[in-house]
Amino acid sequence: MRHGQQAPKMMGWLDHIAELRRRLTWTAATFMVGAVVAFCYSPAIVGFLTAPAKSTLVFTRPGEAFAVHFQVAMVTSLVANVPVALYHLLAFVFPGLTPSERKVVLLALGPALVLFAAGVTFSYLVVVPLVYRFFMGYAGPTLQPMVSVGAYVSFVAGVVVPFGLVFELPVVVGVLSALGLVHPRLLRRARKYAILTIAVLGALMSPGTDPFSQLLMALPLVCLYELSIGFSALVWAAKRRAAARRSAAEAAAGAAGQPG
Repeated sequence: MRHGQQAPKMMGWLDHIAELRRRLTWTAATFMVGAVVAFCYSPAIVGFLTAPAKSTLVFTRPGEAFAVHFQVAMVTSLVANVPVALYHLLAFVFPGLTPSERKVVLLALGPALVLFAAGVTFSYLVVVPLVYRFFMGYAGPTLQPMVSVGAYVSFVAGVVVPFGLVFELPVVVGVLSALGLVHPRLLRRARKYAILTIAVLGALMSPGTDPFSQLLMALPLVCLYELSIGFSALVWAAKRRAAARRSAAEAAAGAAGQPG
């Protein structure tokens, strides 16, 4: 009997593992197909990424240009495969979530994608050209720039990817607020510590060691932190209104059930 009672549990775990393996296989397959397609269009993608340089880039090693095209194809496929990976992740974890948790996750998906795209776009159109021109400003008669394509693509990736990720901060705070783990009062009290942490992160995540690029990295983070406080306040206000409606409905139901 003991073995018979453990069999359904063991089969449940085996089913979960098989389901996870199947979804990981589909995700990896779509990533590989996307990488092949992106590699075919890698010259156009590399041209787009290097456009802010507005100068001729070089490669200093025989395999550097090929390595850049390969790297760009892999990163492009990784970004394009995010919706597929999210679909399989949600399909795997949704059966174990409560209805309220599912609602929170679904409501956060759209803003998360929009904010990531906004962070990438802002960094590519504004931050990358400004920081690159600042660095090139140190050129002179005895210092002539000769930037390799590999170094430039790594520089762009080092700016664009962190910006895309940190722009997710309001969504993360909103989800944690919806789950009752973060309150706007806590965020306001921690503001000075958050600004200090942001200054350190700006220095670590910045592609350069100069104060200008560090400020460009830290200033949007401060704005995003303030936006996160607003998101948290909105979420808690919505939770209070929902609780008030439930209390009113329960009170009305109790009054209706009492004898006249």
